[in-house]
Amino acid sequence: MSKSKFCSIAIAGMLTLVGIGPETSFAAQANTETETISEVNSIPQEKKAAMKEKLKQAKEKWGNLTANQKEEIYSLIEDRMQVEDKIMDKLVEYGVLEKEDAESNQAHIQEKYNKMKESGQFPFFKR
Repeated sequence: MSKSKFCSIAIAGMLTLVGIGPETSFAAQANTETETISEVNSIPQEKKAAMKEKLKQAKEKWGNLTANQKEEIYSLIEDRMQVEDKIMDKLVEYGVLEKEDAESNQAHIQEKYNKMKESGQFPFFKR
């Protein structure tokens, strides 16, 4: 397996293990069932439409939050990013990842966060 492919898999795995995805959190808050990837791929159109509507409503609610409320959410995202950076640094220290790959990934994540915050967009869902 090539080094870059291994690093990509390691980073993806680490990010998966570190964070609870927003979809999981959203499902827990909405008191709905979680689904596996194979189940997601076979979701009927009615379910897709229902989820699309829920996301639309969530975006509208996001737009109604105060600047302080949004800043609190962005601050929590920053905290999570710092933890992920520490994990990547530790993986570099242990020789699992190359420093350049970790730094590149960290810069990419920071850039996406900055654009999200500048635009005021609803975190996690870009639809």
